[in-house]
Amino acid sequence: MNPKFKIVSKVVLARGKDIVKRTYAALKEISPKIEKRKILIKPNLVEPMPKDSGAVTRPETVEGIIKFLYDHFEDCEIIVGEGSAIFETERCFEKAGYYEILSKYDVRIVNLNRDEFVKIKVNSKFFPEFEVSKLALESYLISVPVLKEHAFEVTLSMKNMMGILKPGKSYPLKSYIHKEEDYKIWSERLCDLISKVKPNLAVIDATTAMFGSHLFGKIKKLDLTIASEDCLAADIVGAEILGHKNVYYLNLALKRKIGNRPTEIKEIEENNF
Repeated sequence: MNPKFKIVSKVVLARGKDIVKRTYAALKEISPKIEKRKILIKPNLVEPMPKDSGAVTRPETVEGIIKFLYDHFEDCEIIVGEGSAIFETERCFEKAGYYEILSKYDVRIVNLNRDEFVKIKVNSKFFPEFEVSKLALESYLISVPVLKEHAFEVTLSMKNMMGILKPGKSYPLKSYIHKEEDYKIWSERLCDLISKVKPNLAVIDATTAMFGSHLFGKIKKLDLTIASEDCLAADIVGAEILGHKNVYYLNLALKRKIGNRPTEIKEIEENNF
């Protein structure tokens, strides 16, 4: 590689009260290259909870993405899909207001737990084979998590991809990825998954940050959207905002060259968009 050229992972921080407008502005600044006609937007709807609980991705963030796609990619099929781990996904969409807010757009809202699944082999002693949503594999994939802490330190755009896994037979449905309750083994498996099905775009809903839990933690208002075409770079920035500068699974992803540290951070304010 020519030493004059470096791989640059750009992360945009858009600040403003209007979630839809700042999400749109973040994507306009990123100017993503989308070559697939089918686009899957994957929010994080872990349980049936209200949109402002701080535990689920707000539908306004997804609406901002849809508006941007409408304006810049005319001939595309937009799908909003999630596969919740425990509860019926449709209940999660309903409780968070997705059906109401997105009904004015020509988009499909789907339960990924009911999708067709494809087996993927991985050269790994921890996760030699797994099954993932066919829709996720054939689409331009946008991971849209909410900014929050977790027992595994943080849960952001990479961990959000657990939702594309085929449900297991036991409760909770996708617990097999961390069945040993070993954080390091889970980290290896997550990196195995991301190495095969990596989001093309990460858009983190940081309207609020949740501390101390991924469900009922303390909430701090930020009015922020974090976006990058490098999901790892976005997650590193998100983790640092949460106060985590040395997350094991993010460092493992760096070591395995799944993404880069952010080399450029661009901040834009509401009065600039």
